[in-house]
Amino acid sequence: MKQAPDTYGSFPGKINKSRLCILIPAILFLFPLPSFAQSATMPYLLPQTIFVGDHGRLVVPLGQVYTQIAPFVLEAPNKFFDMPDIVIQRIELEHRSGGPRLLIDFIPYVTGTLSFPPMDLGSMRAAIYNESILEEMPPEISGLEAQVASILSPSQTTLSEPASPMAVPGTTLLVYGTLALILLFLVFCIGGSIWGRRHFRDIWEHLRRRYLLRGMLRFMQRLQQECNNRKNTNYGFFLTRLSGEFREFLSLFTGVNCRPLTAAEFLDLPLHYDDSMLEDRFLLTPDYLCDLFRTWDTLRFSGRLIDRVDLFLAVTKAEKFLIALDKAERETLLSKAAKPDTPDRSPAHSEPAVREEPPVQGVPM
Repeated sequence: MKQAPDTYGSFPGKINKSRLCILIPAILFLFPLPSFAQSATMPYLLPQTIFVGDHGRLVVPLGQVYTQIAPFVLEAPNKFFDMPDIVIQRIELEHRSGGPRLLIDFIPYVTGTLSFPPMDLGSMRAAIYNESILEEMPPEISGLEAQVASILSPSQTTLSEPASPMAVPGTTLLVYGTLALILLFLVFCIGGSIWGRRHFRDIWEHLRRRYLLRGMLRFMQRLQQECNNRKNTNYGFFLTRLSGEFREFLSLFTGVNCRPLTAAEFLDLPLHYDDSMLEDRFLLTPDYLCDLFRTWDTLRFSGRLIDRVDLFLAVTKAEKFLIALDKAERETLLSKAAKPDTPDRSPAHSEPAVREEPPVQGVPM
């Protein structure tokens, strides 16, 4: 039995040369060589896909005619090219075994097809190294293009509107967290003010009385300076001012209206400093105030001329009372700090004593 002839060369035997000559051109026509076989003479991009703002490199293979130009590197060639849509960062001419090639590093800022300006490599080399231009200069390179891709889909021609601030991650937490902290701070402030007014009432009252004492002492110093600046005058005006300011001070200090009181009515003024350990605590009594205002009223309404000595004695007695009152206030604060349960017996927190109406007098005594 004879073997069938080999027509396709699938196993050893004779090959039909006529069929093979027809099959090889058909295969080459249907299946061309890969693109890298063409890249030896055509420019190509690295990477192959470039977007706006990316760094790209255009590799341009050159012919042997460009070997007469020595290799060079041109950094930041802005003085040679001024293009608004593309920034050329670097141009390099290198010689390789396969022939010279031009490397162009750039950053595109628009999409689509970008055209590079013509490049005269001989002039570039001469400008960099201050060399003379060759007599037979190779032709300039022109017609270079690069395709810049877009991140948008083909149907989307415009960018979408910016997202709202609330869409940024963490914005909602920041806004509502800030509002919660503000509300919590306000609650603490209100609660602290309510608690502080109840627990620090004595301290606020003590500071208020100290402020009144300092103000009254400053007034008396100014009054003495005004008296010293005047010579040979009636000092009754200054004594009247001292009496009025002192009554105003006692009204604010004790909480009792002392402006219309007579000298005898000061005996009922609530001053609770009898248990004070001060040596001059006798000054902090209603009797002392009664004698003080009786003396002043006698000088004011006696009709005689008030001299400087009378005014000096009046100011001295008032200063002694104020200094003793300041010491008693500090002693009271220290005793309250040692015994926090002790009730406040200061004049501002004590109830005024019930007093009988004094008889009507024609002239204050």
